[in-house]
Amino acid sequence: MKNNIIASVLVLSSILLLFMKCTKTPDEDLPKEPVEIELTTKQIALIESENSFAFDIFREVAENEGSSQNIIISPLSISCALSMTLNGADGTTRDAMLTALRMNGITPEEINSSYKDLTEALLTVDKRVLMTIANSVWTEDRITPKQTFIDILEDYYNAESKEFSITDPTAPDKINEWIEDNTNGLIKEMIDKLEDNTVMLIINAIYFKGKWKLQFDEKDTDQELFYKPGGTSVEVPMMKQTDDFKAYDGDGFILAEFPYGQGNFVMDIILPDARDGVATLLPSITDDTISGWLQQMMTRETDVYIPRFKYGFRKKLKDILTDMGMGIAFTDDADFTNITEYPPLLINDVIHQAFIETNEEGTEAAAATVVEIGLTSMPLEPLVFNADHPFIYIIRETSTNSIIFMGIVADPLTE
Repeated sequence: MKNNIIASVLVLSSILLLFMKCTKTPDEDLPKEPVEIELTTKQIALIESENSFAFDIFREVAENEGSSQNIIISPLSISCALSMTLNGADGTTRDAMLTALRMNGITPEEINSSYKDLTEALLTVDKRVLMTIANSVWTEDRITPKQTFIDILEDYYNAESKEFSITDPTAPDKINEWIEDNTNGLIKEMIDKLEDNTVMLIINAIYFKGKWKLQFDEKDTDQELFYKPGGTSVEVPMMKQTDDFKAYDGDGFILAEFPYGQGNFVMDIILPDARDGVATLLPSITDDTISGWLQQMMTRETDVYIPRFKYGFRKKLKDILTDMGMGIAFTDDADFTNITEYPPLLINDVIHQAFIETNEEGTEAAAATVVEIGLTSMPLEPLVFNADHPFIYIIRETSTNSIIFMGIVADPLTE
């Protein structure tokens, strides 16, 4: 058995229902076990590329910020916003964006159609979980984008087409209102000001709310010590339960799976044995290693201790995406002539903001990404899963392994 383990929570998930006006099915009539999503060869290739991108950008952000801070990103949100933008790129700029997205060998057309089909599947797979995804493209009155570009975003990403003026002082407020409305109020005041050269914004917003399949009883939650980076400790509300969970007791860590709803969406938590083990574990957090660990999980009785946590995170991604291969898109050499032939365009920055709250009932999370475009089987001993120190998290959908949220909890009390 392993005590006092640093947690790494992997939150992989999917997308939202945009229209929920149909008659609600009683819970007792809904499936109680995961439903398999059938994937085409192209969809499998897209998910593999998305997951490679997810782990790469998560490690880049964690290394840039330091693993001693709370972090959350939605790789799906970032990837979706950049994939929409990709349709406006051409030449070496498009190639560079495909490299950064880890989608070499997949055409923009294949990316668009796979996103459309996969999103529809993810949105309907578990009616016990609420997910929404919204996209929009905001055009400034100084340019006229090609209709083919707007049509692609509307047809494949269900993107709303809106207009703004850089001289309108209320423009940031209108954009922020759209983001807040499409994240259930969790992402606020994302845009404080727009650069004078801004002529287009491409935005993705994701919202997720899932109740634990096996909920924690609030009466069992006690104040317990959580060991922060550096050796200091704080008292936090620690949720507790004992039940059968899938887990893998690895070399220097424990990986456990905590399902939402009927079980299609889960939170995977990686708990290093050492209290300061997150930084050591991060380099091994790749798509291949996680897939291998997941395949070795088995159901076993587990004593679970997880802190409540609630926090937000904001990051400008220009430098990180440059390091990942798409630096040309941020320079005067950028080619976005599939948006408009003139004037020449570049990406000013890619802004990402996310929020998560996990408690006895489940998890509520949201994220938004803004691409700002400017001119130029044997019985086992009961397992102890004690997340009383920093951890990494991911939310995913189990049959596709699509990743939505990833983060690090360094201090559950810091919002």
